[in-house]
Amino acid sequence: MDWVLDNIRLIVIVGGAIAYWLNQRRKAKEEEAAARTGAPAASSASPVRMGDEAERTRRIQEEIRKKILERAAGAPARLPSPPPIPETPTPLPRAQPKAELYVAPSAEEQEKILAADQAMLDRQQQLAAKLRELQQQRREHDRPAEVFAEKTALAMSASGTSVLGSPLADLRNPALVRRAIILREVLGTPVGLR
Repeated sequence: MDWVLDNIRLIVIVGGAIAYWLNQRRKAKEEEAAARTGAPAASSASPVRMGDEAERTRRIQEEIRKKILERAAGAPARLPSPPPIPETPTPLPRAQPKAELYVAPSAEEQEKILAADQAMLDRQQQLAAKLRELQQQRREHDRPAEVFAEKTALAMSASGTSVLGSPLADLRNPALVRRAIILREVLGTPVGLR
């Protein structure tokens, strides 16, 4: 059912083509039967409609005959006048935008602009100096931490205790035992799976 809904356009096109083909076959059979019997083929148009078509054809033929006679007589053929064009109000022309000319600022305005620019440059220079000062303070603050880290590394290497020591030596150091227990808890099997 989903295929039918997804391909409904294809189904309609194929159905239309089949209906057209069947209609053409039916008309062909009717014409064959009419040719065999000698009677005119039955038309789907009503007699009133056929009469309208015959009347229209007769009028067109008369108009053609009149035009032929007028051309043969040398008289200029009358062309039908075109239908009148309905009056529409003419649109008003659009107002063109005026081009604004550049006007140079006066001397007072130029001085104000220069003063504002100079004030902005001064402010930027002050901020840059403050930034340099803060960076210098940060470097001075971080220096003791670097010195402490270096001293601690030297002390550990001097004591002979290292991370890559033997397991018995590691068990004698309480700091390494604590670290081993914490690492086992963090990296070991979860408590729920024990």
